[in-house]
Amino acid sequence: MGWASFELGGLVRVLGVLVVLGGIVLAIYEFSLGNRTTALVAFVALLVLGLAMVSWGSYSRKQNTPIGRVDDVQGK
Repeated sequence: MGWASFELGGLVRVLGVLVVLGGIVLAIYEFSLGNRTTALVAFVALLVLGLAMVSWGSYSRKQNTPIGRVDDVQGK
């Protein structure tokens, strides 16, 4: 188990927030150029992708469990 097995969920959540912010910036830029349809499509697509990443990141985090338990070392 490495760092990613515990922290991948947090990383995905942060990247999801960045995708949402990028979608907002891209939509504002496209709207300023006069492309309303492209701005709306880009905003909705990146908003859905970012929210999916934030949602998935919440459930991908593994639980911290003890390395060894008393039951594991007792002979049966």
